[in-house]
Amino acid sequence: MKNNITENFFIRLLILIIFFSVLIRCIAIINTPLELSPDEAQYWLWSQNLSWGYFSKPPLIAWLINLSNLIFGDYDFAVRIFAPILHGITALVIFYLSREITSDSVSHFLSSLIWLTLPIVGVGSFLMSTDTPLMLIWTISLLLIVKAYKAENKTNWIIAGLFSGIGIYAKYAAIYLPLGLIILFLFRMNNNSKLNLSHLTLFIFSFIVISIPNIFWNIFNNFHTINHLSSNAVIDTPSYSIFGSVIFILSQIIVMGPIIFFVFFISLLNFKNLNNIFGLILYFVFPVFFIMVFQGFFSEANANWAATALPGISIICGYYLSKRISIALIALATNTIICFVILIISITGNLILFDLKSDPLRKLKGWQYLSKDIVNTVDEKKTNLILVDRRGVAAELIYYLRSENIKIRVPKSSNPPNNHYQLNYSINEEESKKFYYLTENNKIPNYMIKNYEVSKVGMSKTQISKNRSRILYFYYFKKIS
Repeated sequence: MKNNITENFFIRLLILIIFFSVLIRCIAIINTPLELSPDEAQYWLWSQNLSWGYFSKPPLIAWLINLSNLIFGDYDFAVRIFAPILHGITALVIFYLSREITSDSVSHFLSSLIWLTLPIVGVGSFLMSTDTPLMLIWTISLLLIVKAYKAENKTNWIIAGLFSGIGIYAKYAAIYLPLGLIILFLFRMNNNSKLNLSHLTLFIFSFIVISIPNIFWNIFNNFHTINHLSSNAVIDTPSYSIFGSVIFILSQIIVMGPIIFFVFFISLLNFKNLNNIFGLILYFVFPVFFIMVFQGFFSEANANWAATALPGISIICGYYLSKRISIALIALATNTIICFVILIISITGNLILFDLKSDPLRKLKGWQYLSKDIVNTVDEKKTNLILVDRRGVAAELIYYLRSENIKIRVPKSSNPPNNHYQLNYSINEEESKKFYYLTENNKIPNYMIKNYEVSKVGMSKTQISKNRSRILYFYYFKKIS
């Protein structure tokens, strides 16, 4: 009875904390002076043409932004507003996932708080990314997998597989769910595991069934996404450097926060039995980390690429720290301070205490100013078409010039194309007769001048930080008859 009272208290307290956390983060998103990142602008563009897949990512993020635009209107904040909401829901799901794994109420509560205060969640609650919906789907999937494992019911495994397959529409890293389950099956075959071959088969079959629309989209679109992911992995040109692996591991200090990072590795030493329910969670943590460390050795692994391991890590650390409350308070306080700094940066649009030579916020500044310069520069009597030489610039201008009668194009596509814009926004023969050209180069390469009359129109200079300006040059190209 006492345990139920304690559990109910923690649930109510957690919901209150989540509510205010999400509210504050939503207010920051609505009031921030920071503009959309190139990736966010691209996701918005996708949301204007709903599909089962896109050049570099699955479609769920576009579907969410489309829904958000329908609810809130076509504003910058509408692109991001679901981010803190989804992370808040994930924190609540982690509570119930932890409850399926341990009986310690304090552990459940701490696991959720750890998630809510992770630095990567602080950043991810401000910028909309594919990781955000994936984390929610991943956590719910883990909850369903644990329930299915405990119940030994075939229907539960089908439900778990179907829901896990939805993760494919968020990010292809969802494939680590069936991978973790396969590894779990192989390692527990001789340990009276509740996961048998029929359960595993039902899960994988259901996972594939729900993924079929995206699979067919890739088939009918020349496997654009698969090719893009392969090129990111740089599989064909490995570097064979331990340095990349070390950098990835150290980057997790920033992702998790310094204390949680060390608590996680220390807590692993306390695992005595990988065959119990608690040990099950490691099968959805270790494979992700191993693959990323491996990837770092051969080429490069971005810090967020192991994000799917974080729900499990939050639960592991929550359980370990439930017996060490003083350390838990220090860890949570440290990460809360980091998240508070992130919040202040997002509200002010400045790094505040940091004076870095290269401003990490540079991709979030100056695009509206540039768009105004373009509107004032372009003479539609000549042409309303602008050729830009960078994908990020194309993404931003298509978004911030969306209400203007101005077309944005990029140079002719390589084969295969390197990005969404080369695939869909390449300049064609008719358009190439006359156009404005926007570039960072003050001097046009000779190969571009051939067969054209070229005149310099102007320059756009935007101060985006104390030590950095974005300078772009305008040229007018007219083909010689």
